[in-house]
Amino acid sequence: MLVFALATAWLCASVPVFAQESYYWCYAQKPDLSYFDHPPMVAWLIWLGTACFGDGAWGIRAGTWLCGLGATAVGAALLRAFGVDRVGVSAWIGLSLLSPILALTHFLANPDPMLTCGSAVVMYALWRARDGGLRWWLLAGTAAGVALLSKYSAAFLGLSGAALLLADPPLRRQLRRPGPWLAVAVAAVVFLPVVAWNIRHDFASFRFQTGERYGKATFGLQWFGHFVGTQFLLLHPVLALALPAALAWLGRRAVRDPRALWLLAFGVPLPAWMLCSSLWIQVKPNWLAPAYVPLVLGLVLWWRDCGPALAAARPRLVRLAALALLAIPAIAPFAPLLRLVPPGRGSSWVGWDELAVRAEKWEERLDQQDAIDSNVFFFAADYRDAAQLQRNLHLLWQADGHHAGTADDKGEPTLAQNVLGMRALQFDHWTPPRSRIGQDAVFVLPRPAARGEMVGKARQVFATVELAEHVQVKCMGIDLLAADIYVCRGYKGPASGE
Repeated sequence: MLVFALATAWLCASVPVFAQESYYWCYAQKPDLSYFDHPPMVAWLIWLGTACFGDGAWGIRAGTWLCGLGATAVGAALLRAFGVDRVGVSAWIGLSLLSPILALTHFLANPDPMLTCGSAVVMYALWRARDGGLRWWLLAGTAAGVALLSKYSAAFLGLSGAALLLADPPLRRQLRRPGPWLAVAVAAVVFLPVVAWNIRHDFASFRFQTGERYGKATFGLQWFGHFVGTQFLLLHPVLALALPAALAWLGRRAVRDPRALWLLAFGVPLPAWMLCSSLWIQVKPNWLAPAYVPLVLGLVLWWRDCGPALAAARPRLVRLAALALLAIPAIAPFAPLLRLVPPGRGSSWVGWDELAVRAEKWEERLDQQDAIDSNVFFFAADYRDAAQLQRNLHLLWQADGHHAGTADDKGEPTLAQNVLGMRALQFDHWTPPRSRIGQDAVFVLPRPAARGEMVGKARQVFATVELAEHVQVKCMGIDLLAADIYVCRGYKGPASGE
């Protein structure tokens, strides 16, 4: 476990910060009860991590690392409670790093590590609560509330718990005691900050994640094929090929073996729902992360029972599968080389330190031409670009000796595509664009060749828009990121009708 912890800590510190992580870092700069597109747990943990370790990769991911280790440790504890031997427990710990989607929950700062850890604790606490211990019910309720504070899909924990209360006799007997009802009450109380935020904001987050997401759904196979393909790769092809056999084995045993019932109850509902949803909407690859803890635990149980016979019958196949599993740790040492990989559409992880330096220089020139202090703002054409720009400007100001929240912090606000009249998720709930009418702006536009329409939109809402500089970020002769920086004068407000 120590080697596992050190390996994931190294990944946390060495992998560059992705755009979505910078977006959640922006959450943490404005602590709140919740946020537009996610509950607040990811922001709270990033706030704590950066307060302790700074705004670099390790500070942003320290909470993720702890949650990842927590989920792995709880999974190991559950296997021991199931009566699995030391070999099986060690196999689970190894698979936590060998499966890409589980490995990601150890070093990427997003809501999934907190959700996965909370879900694992609920699963373990309910198993222990079969004996009627009140403390385990209270732990299950608290963990369920924390999972709900992490991501709305934690609601599936309620479905799993209800199914077990009906199907497992020892748990069903607990319904006559206060434990289950107190667990539900505790979970509801822990979740109250999200409810309060939604009441204050006209239920914007609830509406976005339900009616708005499914309101534009159209039937088709495009997202279904994408979902199946990405899950096959993210779980790991070897594990994905073995999973149907493990599920069939668990299904046959579920009536007489509560361990199988447990893992199916927590592992099947979320993937089943997402599989059906992928026929109508895009299902993001990471959404199934919490379900893979019970499913991989089920694979371990199946292998400890059926593995020896399979190894004897197909020794060459088993050796090949073992080698394929080891491919993930074999490439892990090369993770820092991701900094030399040009980012694709929609995300970015390199070049923003240089873009921040160039954008800051143009902001200083505008300030020198304007007698009014802080009459300039920054913006980007995408909320992820805006988040990367804001974080790297913050790091730049810190390096120059400024401190956030003090009088000498000269950090001007960074806005997103809401400047152009487009929705920008949580950025819509921070600096309102109309508060900047009449001001000038520095517009940073990465990948400009494919985004010329954004310049046209900018010309509609500013008096003048001038190309100030084209920046080509390179490293070791590799073109990593191209961006245009525009000086925009006389903001007129968001375009009407957008």
